[in-house]
Amino acid sequence: MVLHIAAADYPLINYTIESRDPLYSQHQQDIEQWYRDSAKAPPLMIFRYVPLPSEDIFSVAAAFNIPYDALATLNGWDAPGLLGAGKEVLIPNTPGVFVPVKPKDKWEAGLSETERSPNSISVAIRLESSGEREFRFYPGNKFSPNERIRFLGNLFSSPVKRGKITSSFGYRSDPFSGELSFHQGVDIRTPIGTPVFAVRKGRVHDAGMLENYGLYIIINHDGGYQTVYAHLNAMLVTAGQLVEAGSQIAFSGNSGISTGPHLHFEIRKNGKPTNPATLTSFFTLE
Repeated sequence: MVLHIAAADYPLINYTIESRDPLYSQHQQDIEQWYRDSAKAPPLMIFRYVPLPSEDIFSVAAAFNIPYDALATLNGWDAPGLLGAGKEVLIPNTPGVFVPVKPKDKWEAGLSETERSPNSISVAIRLESSGEREFRFYPGNKFSPNERIRFLGNLFSSPVKRGKITSSFGYRSDPFSGELSFHQGVDIRTPIGTPVFAVRKGRVHDAGMLENYGLYIIINHDGGYQTVYAHLNAMLVTAGQLVEAGSQIAFSGNSGISTGPHLHFEIRKNGKPTNPATLTSFFTLE
């Protein structure tokens, strides 16, 4: 039997202060009862909450006294950075892990392969991003050690398997004018023709030619992220195409305004450049 929890039944919590929001107070009473005696806890219920700009998955989890494992698996996140300020998230009133019955990617498939406690319930929950999905909910369960490492790891993989970073993110002396300028990404020295890979699943936003960037590709990812790959020699994808993480999208080159063969790589969050070194596995480069 599948328990259907309709979207219309998800109450919206506005404040994480019990005196200001009776729904938050109810949620906290449910959680407290579960920790005190799970056998007498109320049935699973889903709430909605809109995070503040200052909040991340860890602060939201702390505010609701619930492990981030539950928030991540319920909302379909495979990395901490996917919680977005101003965007509704679902909050369960019971700690546990939500495992999709029909996995959509490697992360979800991995969740379904992990051995968990025998006690679970089937629930159908409507998600804003993907419609109604069926889960096996394991009350009280948490990520396995391997799942925790995978979740807390870098949000993006490296766009090339080998290379040397020759210019980092931030202010630098412009290689052509010699003046101080802001470098919005990183430059990775690679021979012309080196395979370039999508660092995360997404949809190609644009692919074309610009004077500065030469041949370039821009990919949109969940969480408001974009990645940019420039100075390419050849492109293997077109605008609108869906790409999987790790799939080859291009060959590196020396097109546009360039000092030599390399890949210029950027990460943008809501349109603003972000330091790729803090979000990618560049440490794997040789």
